[in-house]
Amino acid sequence: MNPMAIISITAFVVALVSGVYIFVKNPESRFNRALLLFSALIAYLSLTDFGLYISESYMMADFWVRMGFLWPIVVPVILHMVLLFTGRRPTMPLLAVIYAPAVVIAALELTTDLITAGPTMTSWGWTFSAAENSLPYQISNIWGFIIASVAIILVALHWRSSRGSDRTQAHYLLTGLILPVLAGVLTDLVLPAAGMAVPSLTDPSAALGVSIIAYGVMRFRLPILSPLNAAMDIVRNMNTFLIITDLGLNIHYVNPATERLTGLRAVEFSGRKVTEVLKFDELSTGSIMESRLRGKDEWIPVIVSAGHVHGSGGEHLGLLFTGSDMRPILEMEEKLRRREDRLVLLTEHMADGLGEFDRDFNFRYLSPSVKKITGYDHEMLTGMSALDFLDYLHPDDREEVKKLILTRGEGHRATFRIRRPDGNYRWVEYVDRPIRTDGDIEGYVFGLRDIHEHKLAEEALIVSKEKFRELFRNMRSGIIAVESDGNGFRVKSMNPAAERMEGVSCATIQGMDLQEALPEIWNSPIRRALQEIRKTGEAIHCPEVECGEGWFDVHLHQLSTGEVVIICTDITLRKQYEDELRSSLREKEALLREVHHRVKNNFQVISSLINLQLGDAEDPAPLRDLQSRIQSMALVHELLYESEDLTSIDMGRYIERLTSSIVNSYHDGEIELEVAVGDITLPLETAIPLGLIINELVTNSFKHAFTSRGMISIELEEHGGEFTLTIADNGVGLFPDFIIEDSDSLGLRLVAGLVDQIDGTLEVSGEDGTRFRLTFGVVPYRRRV
Repeated sequence: MNPMAIISITAFVVALVSGVYIFVKNPESRFNRALLLFSALIAYLSLTDFGLYISESYMMADFWVRMGFLWPIVVPVILHMVLLFTGRRPTMPLLAVIYAPAVVIAALELTTDLITAGPTMTSWGWTFSAAENSLPYQISNIWGFIIASVAIILVALHWRSSRGSDRTQAHYLLTGLILPVLAGVLTDLVLPAAGMAVPSLTDPSAALGVSIIAYGVMRFRLPILSPLNAAMDIVRNMNTFLIITDLGLNIHYVNPATERLTGLRAVEFSGRKVTEVLKFDELSTGSIMESRLRGKDEWIPVIVSAGHVHGSGGEHLGLLFTGSDMRPILEMEEKLRRREDRLVLLTEHMADGLGEFDRDFNFRYLSPSVKKITGYDHEMLTGMSALDFLDYLHPDDREEVKKLILTRGEGHRATFRIRRPDGNYRWVEYVDRPIRTDGDIEGYVFGLRDIHEHKLAEEALIVSKEKFRELFRNMRSGIIAVESDGNGFRVKSMNPAAERMEGVSCATIQGMDLQEALPEIWNSPIRRALQEIRKTGEAIHCPEVECGEGWFDVHLHQLSTGEVVIICTDITLRKQYEDELRSSLREKEALLREVHHRVKNNFQVISSLINLQLGDAEDPAPLRDLQSRIQSMALVHELLYESEDLTSIDMGRYIERLTSSIVNSYHDGEIELEVAVGDITLPLETAIPLGLIINELVTNSFKHAFTSRGMISIELEEHGGEFTLTIADNGVGLFPDFIIEDSDSLGLRLVAGLVDQIDGTLEVSGEDGTRFRLTFGVVPYRRRV
C-alpha cells in the first residue's frame, strides 16, 4: 500500500480517537467541544487524503480532491479554540466574522477550480494542484495565514504571561497548533515555490497536534473542569479535615487534610468506627461540637460538625464529619489571657491614673496609680461620688468641674487642681469616654494625668513669650520675618524698628510678596541670601549691605517653622566714620611713604658725601664700610617707599638687592653668590639690623675669605615663627678659638651688638670655611619717642 495512505489513515484514527476521548471525559466543556470539532475535521481531511492516495483513476482522484473542500473551516476552529482557552468568550458577531470567509472559500473549493485546480499524479500518488495564478487562491492563503498567526500570537502571549501549570498548559496548546501551521506552510507553500515537490503533511501534523493537545487536557484538565472534578479538587485541597462514614459509622473516606492533621494515612482509617477516632460527649447532627481527634501520637482538640450524606433520590447514605484543629484557637485564647494579665499589670503600674464611674458618677474602680497623683488611697475613693470629691479641688475650679459632671455627653475633658493631703495643690488633666450598653450610657471610663510640671513650664513659656515680644518690639535692630511660598517670599511680621527703617507699617504689607512690599530689600543682595538660605538652611551674615540710601549689617536665620528672620542693623554712620578713617589713613600712608623717600634720599646724600671724602682719605676702607652700612639702611626705606605695605619688608627682594650692591662694589667675578630666601616678610625693627648683619658678614667674606675662586651662600628660613639666617663661605676659615665679641674687627663687633638688638643667638663655625648661623624672632615694636 502507498506509504502516504498508511500515514493518512493513521492520522484519521489518531485525530478521531483523541477528540472523542477528550469530549467523553468532559462533554460540558466548551473547549472540549471545539477540540472535538477540530479533531473531527482533521480526521475527515485525513480520510480524504487516504482516498486520494489509493485512487486508481483521475476521476476517483478528482472526487476526493473535491471532498477536501472543508479544509478552510479548520483555520477559524483553531482561533475559536484559542479564544476559549485564553478566557475570551467569542460573541456571535465575532464568530460570524471568523467563520463567514471560511464558508465562502469552502463553497468555492467545492464548486470551482479557482483555488484547487484538480488532481496531479506524483511519485507518491495522486495529490492536488493549486490554482496559483488565481486571485481567490491568493486571498485564501493570505486569510488562512492571518487567522493562524492571530491564534498562535494569542497563545504565545498567554504562555508568556502565565506561570506554573498555566504556562505548561499553554505550552502544549502552542505546540499542537504550531505543528500543522508550520507543516502546511512548508509542504504546501514554501517547498513547492522553491521547485521541490513533496507530499502535504498538514493533516498528519494536525492529527499529531490534536494528540498533543489531548495529552495536555488529560494531564492538566485544559481548561474548564466539570462540577464533579471541581468538587473533588475542593475536597482534596480543603484545609479542614473531612471524614465520610456509612450509616453504621464505618469510615469510608478521609481527605488529605485529615492525613496531614493526624499524621496517619487514609488506609489506617478505612473500616474503623468513627467513634474510635473522634470522641464525643453526645453525637448530634446539624450542630457544632468540641471533640478530640486521634492523631499518631496524641488526641488533638478539634471543633467538628456532623451532617447527613444523601443520594440522588434523597435517600440517607451516611454521615459526613468536617472540622478544624482547635489548637491555634486555644493558643490564641492563651495569648489573649496573657495579654489581659499584662494589661492589668500595666494598668496597676502606669504613671497615669485610670478609673471608672457608674452612671451616677460614683467611683467604681480606681487604679493604684491614682494615689501617686492625688495622694489618696483608692480604697478611700471607691464608692465616693464625684460631687463629694469636689471638696478636694481648688475653690476656683470647683464650679467648672461641677458643670462638666452634670453634663452627660460623649466625653469630658478638663484641667484642674487637686488638694493633696499635705495641703499643696497639683494640676491634673482629666479625660473620659462613655460606656454604652444597648445605646444607653452605663458609666464612664476616665484617665487622670499629673500635668503640674507641664503647667508650670507652660506658664513659664508664656512669660518667656511675653519677654520675647517685648524684646522684639524694643530692639533697635530691624527684624523682618518672611516665609517662602515656592516662588518668592511673603512678609509675615516686622518689629517697630524695621517699620521705621522701611517707612511702612507691618499691618499694610503683612502677607504681601516681599518684592512688592519692600522692593529696596528685594533688589539688594538680601534677595540672593534668602534664596541661598532656602536651599541650605544655614545662617547667613551679610556684613555690609547697601539698601536704599543706607548701609546695614544683615543676619539671616531660618526658624524650625520654615520662616526666615532678617535682622538688619543700621551701620550708615559707622560706614561714614570708616570712610573718613580710610581717607585719613590714605593721607597718613602717603605722608609716611614720603618720609621714607626723604630718609632714603638723606642716606643717599650721606653716601655721596662719604664718596667725596674717599678721594682725600689715606685709608678709604673704613669709609667704604660706613658707606655700605648706610646703603643697606637706605635700601630698607627705598623698599618701604616702593611697597604697598608700609609695615614690613619683603626679605627675598631686600637681600637680593643688598647682596647685588655688595657684589657690584667689589667687582669680583671669581666669587659666586647663592641666595635662598623663602616668602618671608619682616617688620622695619627687625629688617634694618638683619640687613646690617648681612652686609657686614658678606663684606667680610669678600675681603678676607678667599685667595682665589669661592662661593658665598645666604639662606633665610622660617619654622613656626622662628627664623634662621645662615651665611657661609668655602674660604680659608677662622682661626681656632675664635670669639666674635673679642674680635678686633669693628664690623664683627657691630654684628654682635646687632644680634643682641634683635634678641638672637649666633653660632659660628670655622671648619671647611666659615659659617654664621643666626636664630632670631620678630623684634617687637618699640615706641619711638
